[in-house]
Amino acid sequence: MSWARDWRRLVGIGVLLAATGVAAAQRAEKQQIGTDFHVFWQAGSDFAHGLPLYQPLPGARTFKFPPFAAQVFQVLGVLPLRLAAGLFYVASVALALVAAGITYRVVQRIEPARQHTLVPLLLAFLCSAVFVLDNLVHVQVNQLTFVLCLLGIAAFVTGRDVTGAGWLVAATAIKLTPLFFVIWAVIRGSRRALAGLVGFGALALALPIAQRGVSQGLLDLTTYYHSFIQQFASGFVVTNYRNQNLAAMVYRAVVPRASEDAWPYDYAYLSSLQAAAPLIYRVLAMTLLAIFLAYLIRLRASGRPVGALEIASVFLVSHLLSGITWKAHLVTLLFVFYVFFRLDVRRMGREGRIALGLAWATIVVIGLGRDLVGSRLHHYLAGYSVFVWAMLFLFALSVVWSSLPLNPPSARRSPYSTSGPG
Repeated sequence: MSWARDWRRLVGIGVLLAATGVAAAQRAEKQQIGTDFHVFWQAGSDFAHGLPLYQPLPGARTFKFPPFAAQVFQVLGVLPLRLAAGLFYVASVALALVAAGITYRVVQRIEPARQHTLVPLLLAFLCSAVFVLDNLVHVQVNQLTFVLCLLGIAAFVTGRDVTGAGWLVAATAIKLTPLFFVIWAVIRGSRRALAGLVGFGALALALPIAQRGVSQGLLDLTTYYHSFIQQFASGFVVTNYRNQNLAAMVYRAVVPRASEDAWPYDYAYLSSLQAAAPLIYRVLAMTLLAIFLAYLIRLRASGRPVGALEIASVFLVSHLLSGITWKAHLVTLLFVFYVFFRLDVRRMGREGRIALGLAWATIVVIGLGRDLVGSRLHHYLAGYSVFVWAMLFLFALSVVWSSLPLNPPSARRSPYSTSGPG
């Protein structure tokens, strides 16, 4: 009966709201100088009052985001720290649900399923829950940037190129990792998309300067570059076991752990290559970037419609080549996992079935949290870069499978056609 179904739905919503409220209150109570959320809150307050953004208070973490992010965070800075944290926690839970909804609609739009089922989405949500929870525990902004990227993707695949450009620029102006979606939009988009990216990009640079003044605004930009971007451009690598990007994978594998490092294990199984660590990383990073760019250019040249695996590859390469990829950043793997769980193994050959089975297995493994596997295995999975290896494997499958000939062959179409391979 419909009333019984509606009643169960209301009870479920009520339980979710109550649990979210309790968790939000608990996380808010823990906020102080030195927590992740305090960085955003302090940056918003400093921006509004004309104070320096990149000179932290004693004991506080350094703000590592563009000035536009601080301008956005002003809405947090006007509230008391703990109240702002509690509200942002609740908003992040809502954004996680919104992300799942947009993910489902985007993939259904570009690759309609023969049978509509929520099972793949539920599996993807369960396997990415560890990253969502990590994001919530640290009251981070990754869920926000994920949703902005999804809104941009949704706009592009429905032909609203300028709107999509605005969402993607907003995500990148808050946090640099979505820059790879800007590159994707430049290569796969129309002239309107390019114009939108340039226009909104200029706006994201100009708005903080307009509020802070030319002198302070330009100082914010140069300080941001020198305090954050320059160190990674000159080869700095965060080797902490929690960092899951290509650089950390290489350096942990070849450079022995320093005595002052906080984690208990040494993961250098190729320590004889220590002297070659910078070269190994540069070669691998440039190779991965070249593959990614050549792949997008080939899709554009062939008039291939945008596919779900293609979008998944952008999320994956953005984490692999980012300067820092904490596990809280991996909330975007919800999209990737959903795309892979949705693939029909019955339509594949033997090699494809084996590869997809391995992909599903790796997704389940990296979706296991510390509470399920224990502290030691958790350290091993992270320290030996299992997350990175998994993302590399999923990236390779995404590139190969989304480059296969369409069946049946289709005529040359716009890169943002709403139809795609079956």
